[in-house]
Amino acid sequence: MKNLKKLIRISILPLVAVVYLGADLLSEDPKLIQNAKQITFVGAKSGEGYFSADGKKMVFQSEREPNNPFYQMFILDLESGNVQRLSSGQGKTTCGWIHPSMKKVMWSSTHLDKNIPAKVKEELAIRANPVKGRYSWSFDENFDIFESDLEGKHLKRLTKELGYDAEGSYSPDGNYIAFASNRIAYDHKLTPDEEKKFKQDPSYFMEIYIMKADGTDVKRLTNSTGYDGGPFFSADGKKITWRRFSESGASAEIYTMDVDGKNQKQITHLNSMSWAPFFHPSGDYIIFNTTVGGYSNFELFIVDSEGLKEPKRVTYAEGFDGLATFSPDAKKITWSHKNEKGESQIYIADWDDAKARKLLGLPEKVQSPNLADLKPEIRVEDAKSIVSYLASEEFKGRFTGSEEEKIYTQKISDLFKSWGLVPADGKNFIQTFEFVSGVTAGEKNKAEFKGRLDLNLKLGEDYQLISYSKAGAFNAAPVVFAGFGIKAPAHSEFSGFDSYKDLDVKGKWVVILDEAPKPSQKEFSKHTYLLSFSRMQHKITVAKNNGAFGVILVEETKDKTKINDLKFAGSLSDSQLPIVKITISVFEKLLKNSADIKDLTTYDQVKSKYDSYSSVPGFNLTSQYFSANIDLMTKKSIGRNVIARLDTKASKKAKAILIGAHGDHLGLGLAGSSLATGANKDKIHYGADDNASGVAGVLELAHFYSQPTQRKDLKRPIYFAVWSGEEIGVLGSHHFVNQYKKLSDVFVAGLNMDMIGRLRESLNIQGVGSAEGFRNIAEAAAIKIGVPLNLTSDPYLPTDSMSIYLAGVPSISFFTGAHSEYHTPLDKPETLNYEGLKNTINVVQYFADRLAKTDKDILKYEKVESNSGKHLEGRSFRIFLGTIPDYTQEGVKGVRITGVAKNSPAEKAGLASGDVITEFDKTKIENIYDYVYTLQSVKPDVKTQILVLRNGKIDSFDITPALKD
Repeated sequence: MKNLKKLIRISILPLVAVVYLGADLLSEDPKLIQNAKQITFVGAKSGEGYFSADGKKMVFQSEREPNNPFYQMFILDLESGNVQRLSSGQGKTTCGWIHPSMKKVMWSSTHLDKNIPAKVKEELAIRANPVKGRYSWSFDENFDIFESDLEGKHLKRLTKELGYDAEGSYSPDGNYIAFASNRIAYDHKLTPDEEKKFKQDPSYFMEIYIMKADGTDVKRLTNSTGYDGGPFFSADGKKITWRRFSESGASAEIYTMDVDGKNQKQITHLNSMSWAPFFHPSGDYIIFNTTVGGYSNFELFIVDSEGLKEPKRVTYAEGFDGLATFSPDAKKITWSHKNEKGESQIYIADWDDAKARKLLGLPEKVQSPNLADLKPEIRVEDAKSIVSYLASEEFKGRFTGSEEEKIYTQKISDLFKSWGLVPADGKNFIQTFEFVSGVTAGEKNKAEFKGRLDLNLKLGEDYQLISYSKAGAFNAAPVVFAGFGIKAPAHSEFSGFDSYKDLDVKGKWVVILDEAPKPSQKEFSKHTYLLSFSRMQHKITVAKNNGAFGVILVEETKDKTKINDLKFAGSLSDSQLPIVKITISVFEKLLKNSADIKDLTTYDQVKSKYDSYSSVPGFNLTSQYFSANIDLMTKKSIGRNVIARLDTKASKKAKAILIGAHGDHLGLGLAGSSLATGANKDKIHYGADDNASGVAGVLELAHFYSQPTQRKDLKRPIYFAVWSGEEIGVLGSHHFVNQYKKLSDVFVAGLNMDMIGRLRESLNIQGVGSAEGFRNIAEAAAIKIGVPLNLTSDPYLPTDSMSIYLAGVPSISFFTGAHSEYHTPLDKPETLNYEGLKNTINVVQYFADRLAKTDKDILKYEKVESNSGKHLEGRSFRIFLGTIPDYTQEGVKGVRITGVAKNSPAEKAGLASGDVITEFDKTKIENIYDYVYTLQSVKPDVKTQILVLRNGKIDSFDITPALKD
């Protein structure tokens, strides 16, 4: 660095020596990087510094071990400044990455190589007589990927193939590792030309691979001549960026691709040596280093992630600037700087995202409110800041298990800690749980028609999988058409509907139409009734009960040649039937090759005939056969509750109160219960009312009660919980409950807030019948606070309060009412009534005061009679039993229940919590959809049988379904 003022100022961070660099390191007018500091000093070389998921640690490689000229792996604590070696101290190491769980770390190493001593001696001799030349890297075939804990213990080898395995990074969810390897050069005999190229440059055979985090299921993603390497995931886990060298090795460009290797796209076209790309946490742009100004001077550049803009220069120093990464919160940047003496060290600086966006011509990012400015009083301004923070674009709808959930839950845990609260379990504010979050197509999928139509279908073009299909190989079977595939019983206003009337489907693939009939003269009552039987899962149950071999859905799309992508439709137990969906175009080919139905050769003709409220018979597709191999892979993710405890000087035996709200929402509405239509589909569902408003209540109350003036009067501990997974089945609160042998031994009451941001005429307090005493408190609160209250007794609510109630703890939920923006992208911060939100929080505070500022037991748990099944088995059901399904049905064949309502048919029959329903009214129950269908089909007030699995054996009970009031 010829122009570097050697030391402008030396400062000491907590136990970390820091050199503040002059402005001329970056340029006369630094634009993006500010307050640059050197953070490594020991040894001649340090580099590749990568942040941990919480931004508090950094893994890096450094040459600082005596008598070892090669890199070893270290972890730097960015808060204390402590540095700890991870690797053995032997051999070569490179490319570390800390697992998102913060429990393990991976890197590549040659420490198992028996020739290490000779290689060390050789390297020391070379360095004693250096030859000036370009930078080169050792592609030692003994490099393998290893993992250990954060202290370097419990070492595990993840790759064992001969060849250079390195350049690895974990996916954001920690389930996968992307890495680079030249193993293909070792797994077969090379041609003379290949052998020549390999001797000249072993990196020529480098390709990108992906594997599970345990080292299994290795898949190759690239297949290109020249060096593909340095893969890194985007923060949402959907993309990988890497560098691809030309065949000659003289230049390299930046690329991106999907994590399955599809949609490979060149991002830069600089015709220079561009490498070490890394996504900004927003995913909007990539930082990389390039020699666009000459091979002797690598500089950092940024480019938009689509490669549509001109790359912009970031650094202007002489020497090498590269290997840049961003902190998870996007506020810091770290990179390696190497001067002309060959000394390379790691630097850290503040990053100006706003200027970077302006420079690249990207949309400005809305700045989130600073939650550090919250006041201890319950205030409109604070509630608004919290909602605006959570319901911002930054968190992309807060889907359970997302990267955004990691960020906001960590922020909330930091707030709890700063207010003097402690982790509920004594160790960590974050409580994690595993759940099935998605499904992808495997590599062994195949589908074809045989007979009159001979057609091999292409996945994603002609047909698509359905996430709840049975997987496996399914031999050719006959094909039959069954209209809409609906079976709906008659009632007083409707004669019934049966797509299977006089149609034999046993052992056959059943082709069905999408959704429900839509006659030109729509009758609202009939249409609404049939809609409740038209859900795909219900149609599958009907087909199964009629003996079908499998189901083929004709998906209705605007373009008859297109098919929608595979989407995850929730966590289910296995279906007994294979299911696929085909395009309208394929369906028409099927029709045109069926000689028996000459009048029905187009989709429009079929729709015209079957769009009727009267049952139209189906027909056989003679001499048509279908076979399929269905390969589905489930993805598991980690949900994160945040649970804190505010201790008091009260007796340790004093039971606590639990104040909670769910923080998760629907993400982009791709899975779950989005109600978005038209142009609003697949957009960010902000979830301001649902349920950033509830989280605002939890945080405001936690801050309020943490103050000494309030804390001193508490006679009970208060737990504050922000749940995850509510939108996909109250998973987080259910997991919390399951951590206790008996929840009622610890808690006296639960106060839940779900959608409290739209106060209008009155505030709903639901579930007051769960305990004697709630009505008395409500009566006083109405007078004291002045907010009109509407009380309902039923505690069987589709929210987290039900998890607490079913565990034997009185629990109520505060709710300001439904609205048209519910579960759509229109539920935004600007739609809330913030004065009403503050007043609602004041009501909750009054309840908390009455419960926590006394050591008397003023509540008595009550088992409440159901309101004729209003909330139990769905609002559209005619019949109710009083069962309360367990929303975590993964791995269960049948339907497990968590309880039964008082005086309900289920309680009278003898059903109990933990029972798994396996058969009802002579219908086999494999999953929740079988159960729902049967509920809609049974006759009220007629005794039937229900079979349950209890304590390892099947028990039979007589049960009399009741008609709703």
